[in-house]
Amino acid sequence: MLTLSPTLTNASTVAQFGAALARLACDHAQAHGVQVWLAADGKLNVIGEEGRGLGLSDGALVGQAIQLGARVDKGMLTALPFGCGVLELVGAGEDGLQELSALAALFGLALEGVQAREARRGSGRIAQTVEALVRRLEGSLDLAEVLPKTAQSAALALGFTRAFVALFSELGESRARTGELFTFGFDAEFTGGIGIGPVSFEKLVRRGEAIRFERARDSNSAMSRGLTELNPEAAVIAPLSARGRALGVLYVDSRTPGAAASEDDARLVLALAEQASLAIDNARLYGIETRKREGAEALREAGVALAGSLHLSDTLPQVLERAVSMFSADAAAVYELQPDGRTLNIHSAVGLPSEYVLRVHAKVGAGVTGRAAQSREMVVAHDLTTANLGAGSRYTRQLLAQGRYPYRGVVGLPLLTRGGAFGVLTLYWSEVLPLDADDLALAGVFAGQASLAIENARLYEEELRREREAAVLLNVGRLLGEDQSDAALSEAAKMATLAMNAGRGLLALVDDTTQAIRCGSYQLFPPTPEELAALQAQLGRGPRPLTRRYCLPVAGSGLIVPLHGAEPFKNWEDRHLLGFLYVDDPNTIPPSDRVLGLARSVADQMALTLTRERLLAALEREEARYRQLAEGAHDLILSADAAGIITYANPAACRLLEPLTGPLTGQPLLSLPTLSTRSALHAALDDAGHRREGGRAEIQVGQHRLEVRLSHTGEGMLMVARDLSELQTLAEEITRRGQALEAATSRTVELRTYLTLFTQAQEEERKRISRELHDDTAQVLIASTRRVARLARELDGERKERADDILADLNAAIESVRRFARNLRPSVLDDLGLLPALEWLAGQAQTSTRLEVSGPERRLPPAVELTVFRLTQEALNNVDKHARAQSAAIRVAFREDHVRVVVSDDGRGFTNEQAEAQANAGHLGLIGLRERVELAGGELEVESAPGQGTRLTFTLPG
Repeated sequence: MLTLSPTLTNASTVAQFGAALARLACDHAQAHGVQVWLAADGKLNVIGEEGRGLGLSDGALVGQAIQLGARVDKGMLTALPFGCGVLELVGAGEDGLQELSALAALFGLALEGVQAREARRGSGRIAQTVEALVRRLEGSLDLAEVLPKTAQSAALALGFTRAFVALFSELGESRARTGELFTFGFDAEFTGGIGIGPVSFEKLVRRGEAIRFERARDSNSAMSRGLTELNPEAAVIAPLSARGRALGVLYVDSRTPGAAASEDDARLVLALAEQASLAIDNARLYGIETRKREGAEALREAGVALAGSLHLSDTLPQVLERAVSMFSADAAAVYELQPDGRTLNIHSAVGLPSEYVLRVHAKVGAGVTGRAAQSREMVVAHDLTTANLGAGSRYTRQLLAQGRYPYRGVVGLPLLTRGGAFGVLTLYWSEVLPLDADDLALAGVFAGQASLAIENARLYEEELRREREAAVLLNVGRLLGEDQSDAALSEAAKMATLAMNAGRGLLALVDDTTQAIRCGSYQLFPPTPEELAALQAQLGRGPRPLTRRYCLPVAGSGLIVPLHGAEPFKNWEDRHLLGFLYVDDPNTIPPSDRVLGLARSVADQMALTLTRERLLAALEREEARYRQLAEGAHDLILSADAAGIITYANPAACRLLEPLTGPLTGQPLLSLPTLSTRSALHAALDDAGHRREGGRAEIQVGQHRLEVRLSHTGEGMLMVARDLSELQTLAEEITRRGQALEAATSRTVELRTYLTLFTQAQEEERKRISRELHDDTAQVLIASTRRVARLARELDGERKERADDILADLNAAIESVRRFARNLRPSVLDDLGLLPALEWLAGQAQTSTRLEVSGPERRLPPAVELTVFRLTQEALNNVDKHARAQSAAIRVAFREDHVRVVVSDDGRGFTNEQAEAQANAGHLGLIGLRERVELAGGELEVESAPGQGTRLTFTLPG
C-alpha cells in the first residue's frame, strides 16, 4: 500500500518536493514519465519531472484537470490534480493511478506544508524549531505518534517542563471541550478532557491567537482560576487548526518559580502549532482514508462471507459475528418481526445473557429496536440511560428502572428486504457508544449487506421449502394412492407433520358405510372416541388454528383441516367429509399463514387421492354390478369393437343365437343372426349415426321376434335385442294383474267409505243416546229422587231408613246415567272445543295424566276434533287397562296445516310380538286406532319397548 515517504514530508523547498513526488509517482505507477505542475499566480509551472515521453505534454490536459478538479485522461496521458498542483503521467498503470488518486489530498497538504516552511525560512529560532519538529515527525501519519512528539518538541523548544496536545471532542458556538490528552512531562494522566470557556474560545478559535499566562502577572484573572488544577508558573496555549477547521489546542507550561512566557515564546508555540496542525490534519485525513479502506475491505470480506451461506441458520450467525468484529460491540442480536407485525423476538444473538434472550420481546415503535423497525431507519442511543428512548419490553423497562441494564450504547439497524422488513440488527456496548458518524455510516452499509444476504437466504430456503412441499404432496398422493392401511395413514401423517414443522400429527378417515373413523398418527397415542369427536367438532371450511383449549393433551397450539370430497357440489353443506388432518406443537405460537397454506395443499392432495381411489373402487363395483345385470338380463346384449367383431355376448344371447350361428365371440356383429336379417341390421346401424337413441329394427329368428337397437359407443358398437313374444306375454300378465288390483282398490275404497259412514252414524247414534239419557232418563230419575226425598221426610223409623236407601240408589243411578251419557258424547266437546274436552279426559283417567299444549291454539274442524278426542280416549283407556303406568301425558302441538297429538306413559311397554298376540286374541285397540287415523287422512306412530313405556303419535290435517 502506497504511503507518503519522509522525503516528501521533510522537503525544504518546492523544487525538492516536486522532484521527490515525480520519482515516487513514476516508480509506483510504472509510468514512462511524470511531470509535477504547480499553479501559482494564474500560471502553470513544472516543479519536478522523471522518465521519458514528456514531449507528449503541452500543458493543455493539465489546465483541464485544474478547471474540472478531477482526473482527466487522453491517450497515454493522465492529469491528476492535488491541491494547487497536478501530476501528469505518461503510460501509467490503472492500479497505480487508483492509489495515487487516494493520496491526492495528502499530496496537496504536504505541498502546502513545504510552501509554508519556505515562507517562514530564515526566521531564526522559529524556523529551526519547526524544522526540528518536522524531522522528529518524519512524515508520520499516526496521530498517536504525532501528538506526543508535538507536545515534547514544544516543551523542549521553550525550555519548559510540561506540555500536552488535546483535540476537540465537542465544538460549539462559544465553548469547546477536548477529549483525550497527549502529554509530556506530567506525572499523572488526565481524564475527562479540558473545557474551553467563552473568553479563551474567542481568542484561540475565532481569532487564532496564542494565550500567554504568567502567575506573577495574571494571578487574579479568570485564566488563573481556570488553570488552578494545572498550577503553572508560566504557560502558553496555542490553537491547532488546518484548512479553516479548529482541531484543538497546544498547551506548554513550566512550574519553575519565576518562569515567564515572552511574546517570542508565544510566536514559537504558535508556529509549532501551525506545523503540528498540518501534520495532525494529514494524519486525520490519512486515518479517515485508512478507515474507509479498512471499512471497504471489511465490507468486502463480510459480503464474501455472507454470500457464501444460503441458509438463514448460517447467515444470521455470520451477520452477528461480523458485526461484533467490525464495530467492537459487546453483544449483538437479530430481532425477527413476527407475523402479527407488532412484536419482535430475538432470532439469534451473540454475547447476550440467556435470560435476556428468553425474556425480551420488543414492541414495534418502542425502544431502540422497536423504533428502528417502525421507522425503517437507523436508531442510535449514545447512552441509553439518558436517551429517553424507552424500552421495547417489560423486562428491559424493569432493568432500566432498577439501574441493572447491562448496556449503555445501543444501535438499531433495520434489516429490509424486497418482501418487507425482516427485523432489526441491534448492537450493544457496555460503555457510551464509541462510534462516530463514519462508523455509523459504515454500520448502515453493513446492515444493507446483511439484509441482502438474509433476503438471498430466505429466497433460497423458500425455493427449497417449495421443493420439499411439492415432494411431500407427491409422496402423500403416491402413498395413499397405493395403500390406505393404518401403516400408510401413519406414514402420511408423519410426512405432513414434518412438512409443517409440527411435533405430532394425526390423519383420520371416515368410513363411507359404517361412518367409523380410522386413524394413523405420528408421535401421538391413538386418541379416544371422545377426543376424536371433540376434534371433529372443530372442523370448518378450511385449515383452522387451534388454541391449547381445543388441542389434544400436552399441546400448546395446533391446526385442523378437513378432507372434503373433490366433486363439484352445489352447496358446501353437501360436500362429503372424507376425514381430517390434525397437527400440534408444544409451543403456544399459532401456525403461520405459510403453514396454513401448506396444510390446505396437503389436505387437498389427500382428498383428491382418496376421492380418486374411492371413485375407482366405486367404478369397479359398478362395473361388476352392470356385468351381473347383463349376465342376468333376459334381453340379448352384444358388444363389438370398432371393426364390428363381437367381443362380449351375455348368456341370453348365447342361449338364443349360438344354436344357429355357433360361438358368437369373434364373429362380425352385422352378419348375425341369419342371412335374412343382415339388411335390417345395416339399416339400423346407418340410422344410429343420425339418432342419439340409436337405430332400431325388428328381425325374426326362428320362432322368436326380436326388437333390436344398435348404437355407437366410444370404441365400437352395442346391440340390445328384446324378445317381443315374451314381452307380449308379460304385458298381458301385467294387464290382468292391473285389473285385479283396480278391483281390489275399488273394494278398499268402498270399504273405507262404508267405515266412514258407519263411524259417522255411530257417533250420531251416540250423540242421540247421550242426549236422550241426559234429557229423558236423567230427568225422570231426578223427579223420582225428589218425590222419594219428600216421602222420606214424612216417614220415621225403619221406613225412613228404607226410603233413604232408595234415595241413595236413585242418586247413584243418576250419576251413572250422566257418566254414561258423557262417555257416549261429552257436551264439553261440542260446547267448549277440543282442549277442554281433552282436559276433562285427563281428569277422568284412572292414571295420573297431564295435558301440555304448544303452538297457537285454535278450533279445528268438528270431524277432526271428534277424531282426536276418540283417539285420545281410546289411548287413555288402553293405558288404564294394560300399561300399569304411574303417570301419563297428553301433548297437543298446533302447526300451520296440521295438529300433532302425543299420548305417552311410563308403563311396562310391549314388543311387536306382544302386540300381534293381543290382536290375535281379539284385542284390536291399536288396529282400531290406526284404522281411525287413516280414515281421517292422518298418520299413527307407535313407539314402545319393555320397561320403557309407550308413546302414540297422531298427526292429523286441520
